[in-house]
Amino acid sequence: MSSLSRLPNEILIAILEELAAVDLQSLIASQRASKRFQALVQDVLYNVQNKSAATREEDDNFEEMRIHPLWKSNFKGLFNTAECFTASEKKRRPFLTLDGDYMLPFRRLPWARSPSEYTAYTRPEASWHDISLTFGRAPITHLDVVKSYSSPIGDTVDYYQVDLEPSGLTMGLFFDILLCDKATYGIETGSWELILGRRLRSYDILSEYECFISDDRDLVEFGKEARQAAVLYVRGGPVNRMSVPEGNDSWIASSRAKHRLLPWQGPIQNFIFTGYYD
Repeated sequence: MSSLSRLPNEILIAILEELAAVDLQSLIASQRASKRFQALVQDVLYNVQNKSAATREEDDNFEEMRIHPLWKSNFKGLFNTAECFTASEKKRRPFLTLDGDYMLPFRRLPWARSPSEYTAYTRPEASWHDISLTFGRAPITHLDVVKSYSSPIGDTVDYYQVDLEPSGLTMGLFFDILLCDKATYGIETGSWELILGRRLRSYDILSEYECFISDDRDLVEFGKEARQAAVLYVRGGPVNRMSVPEGNDSWIASSRAKHRLLPWQGPIQNFIFTGYYD
């Protein structure tokens, strides 16, 4: 490290940009070497994400979106709750639902069981908060939250569009959205899944269907039309509240995403007039 520190910033930045492409975790960890390295790494993260954000869907060099492998590993279970269950649970359970244990995917994060790692990851200034979910590739610039609730008395759907910065969806914002009671059903949340390359085409059809079908072309845009879009699909239903674990809300206080959840921003065709404003 001492030999590296003698290099000029321009060369160090070039080295760190190469590191960013192959080992994001090591790049983040290198910030601990010195204040100079911390500043340089922050510059590299900013530059890489700006370059990715400048990629347009019609560009010849456009790469398909993917969740960065570091996030897939360190936040396993948050992109699809089915992944938080053990192999034995998958064999034993007919349906991989959370059954009132909404915090199960969070408690089973690889770092959540170690007090020291938990403290490090949940610091407000932790670097992962501000890094793109698809780091190194085109960012997610449009996120729909589609909620579907099924009960014996009928099914209902709800929808929000997340207000994203031009740089796209970060790992931190996605984490906060999952902890936002507006985006889920709380303890009545059965499951959720982040579906890349999908975008809601029609709020009217969603209301008519009263459910979400990810490959229905009347309901959903996909392919080139949704190359930088994603849908967070949340399912819920009644649960036996007697079986809900106690102390299950320790994570929720950290959520700061509620103000970013907006109603449908597109046209509504089947408008029903319900009265006049005073």
